[in-house]
Amino acid sequence: MINFKAIPFLKIIVPYIIGIIFFLKFGLFPHLHQAFFLTIILWIISFMIQYFVKQKRELNKITYIVITNAILFFLAHEACFLYNAKNDSNHYTHYVSSQPQSFFTTINDIPVISEKFIKLSVSINSVEFDSKWHFTNGNTIIYLKNDSALKPALGNMLFLKAKFSYVTTPKNPNEFDYKSFLEKKNIFHTVYANSCDVRIISNTSKDFSFTHLGTKIKSHLVSVLRKSELSQEAFSICSALLVGYDDEIESGVMQSFSHSGTLHILSVSGMHTGVLYAILIFIFSKFDKYDRFKKTKLGVVLSFLILFVFITGFSPSILRAVLMLVLVLFGKTFYKQGNSFNTLFLSAFLLLLYNPYLIIDVGFLLSYFAVFGIMYFYPLLNKLYVFDNNILQWLWTSVLISVAATLFTLPISLYFFHQFPIWFALSNLIIIPISILVMIAAICFIALYKIIFLNHVLVYIINGSTSVMLWFAKLTDNSTYGFIDFIPFSFTDLVFMTISIGLFFIIIQTKQYKQVIVLCSTLIVWLVCSFYNNFKQTQQNELVVFHVKHKSVFALRLGQSVYGNFNTINQNEFQRNVKPYLLSISNLKLIQTKSNFINCEASTILNVNQNYPYSSALTANYIIVSNDAPFELISNFKTKPLVIADCSNSYKFVKELKKLCASLEVPFYSIKETGAVQINL
Repeated sequence: MINFKAIPFLKIIVPYIIGIIFFLKFGLFPHLHQAFFLTIILWIISFMIQYFVKQKRELNKITYIVITNAILFFLAHEACFLYNAKNDSNHYTHYVSSQPQSFFTTINDIPVISEKFIKLSVSINSVEFDSKWHFTNGNTIIYLKNDSALKPALGNMLFLKAKFSYVTTPKNPNEFDYKSFLEKKNIFHTVYANSCDVRIISNTSKDFSFTHLGTKIKSHLVSVLRKSELSQEAFSICSALLVGYDDEIESGVMQSFSHSGTLHILSVSGMHTGVLYAILIFIFSKFDKYDRFKKTKLGVVLSFLILFVFITGFSPSILRAVLMLVLVLFGKTFYKQGNSFNTLFLSAFLLLLYNPYLIIDVGFLLSYFAVFGIMYFYPLLNKLYVFDNNILQWLWTSVLISVAATLFTLPISLYFFHQFPIWFALSNLIIIPISILVMIAAICFIALYKIIFLNHVLVYIINGSTSVMLWFAKLTDNSTYGFIDFIPFSFTDLVFMTISIGLFFIIIQTKQYKQVIVLCSTLIVWLVCSFYNNFKQTQQNELVVFHVKHKSVFALRLGQSVYGNFNTINQNEFQRNVKPYLLSISNLKLIQTKSNFINCEASTILNVNQNYPYSSALTANYIIVSNDAPFELISNFKTKPLVIADCSNSYKFVKELKKLCASLEVPFYSIKETGAVQINL
């Protein structure tokens, strides 16, 4: 069983995390700086009493512990305050107007080129506001129309005249909140510009920083891979494996890896850091067989790992892995043994001190829970059976590691992704070794790409290995036998499952019946809550008209059955706009319907479109108007219907219909302008 007394950083990180969660829920603590300063003074007084007073009292000890936890609580708020770039007086957001503005920017990451736009991640150097120029800082994203010969590159300084646009909030129920996602990364606007509004002032940035150096190396590596004879799929996967550049991976490939349970391979993670670390240690072992130059090895390995952090853009999983490896390496170099769990919590605390918002980052949570599961549960599983054959034992170990990591990340993955890859253990067993081979071959290619013969051999190996890896990934990309989809899993389920897994492992260690009773009670309460939520859902009837660009999509929910015209949209639109709403429904029954006139108890729904024009003989409580269908309202309604104009209508038509409804005092709702609507029937 884990000895929690030997993990002091667990006691430190718990009140700190509580402080972050309190901030995310309720905002900054009132008079934060004064409260933090006062708490520090009280802590110093309490520490001196605890240290110098000979007579030890329990009250003094309790007071000291409470004040220490209060300091960590307020420290979390201070970290959140400092991380928010808007609190800097020189941040560009203090000089944003509602009109187009002139400003200078520097491209700080690799431009992402698509068919319509060039996506540029930039830092704002100066902004014109009220006829004055202001030196500023802060980052934003520019979407430049890809309609000219303008080819912006990393390090270019640009002059623009454009408008800062706020990122829109989600338009559909439970849809991914891109606005909140960007704000957590201190990006508060996006800019859309034509090439005629942009001028390249200089090709290179004069400012030097390690971050800029890392990005330049990343850009060079991606450029070498792009100019090679690698297939598009091999190039995009190698770029993701080596430097975390995954912007050019096709959505279908990402989906296949997700459904096979190996999506973590395509995002730089602890595995990739481990491979780099193993290569460096292997090279040193050949030159320093007797380990005489430990400090030199520490310096070289540390330099490469830190450079890797910069190249990969401070990925949370890379930061975690590098911090842990550095701490372990320091321990080995200076002959100090440490608790591995303490090292894990120390690295988590340092990362959350740097960026408190990582506590709600899915990658951060999955990374730490996976590592904790491997460290805690794998040794228990490994005792079950040991094979005499080395190959069988290696396969068995790989399966056990996958099981341990998956079990501890299961509540988080179900809550955020609502799906479960059935063949995750087999997929990881096959795909991870192939991905490591691709990584090593890609590293060799970058080092030796100027040698023509080796260049062709390595390209052949990478292309072939990538094709095999993709074939295995797509093998389980089938909802019939490959993965379970549409798993309803609420925050309540997340809490209960996490508690249940924790209690289960406590029971394994302690073998006490009291914990068994607590676990059974937890499961019973969880079951009762689930039955209650299911019963509530069976009693609910609801009309939803979705916001899908240029499309007419609506659904009638009767309990746990959903009738909808989802065949009017493609798979990507369904996944992005409609599926998040459906995931909240237990025992979902999805039924396609083409009906334009629906009776639901006391409510009637009419969909007016070009194929089904409006008839004054029909009476309806809700009228959905689509595709600019000819529509005339009458003034003698017994009960005035709610007229809903969906996104398939033109702006001109919506404007005229809105005026008509206003003149007849008929309620009107525009999906295009306001977003999706949910109506309880």
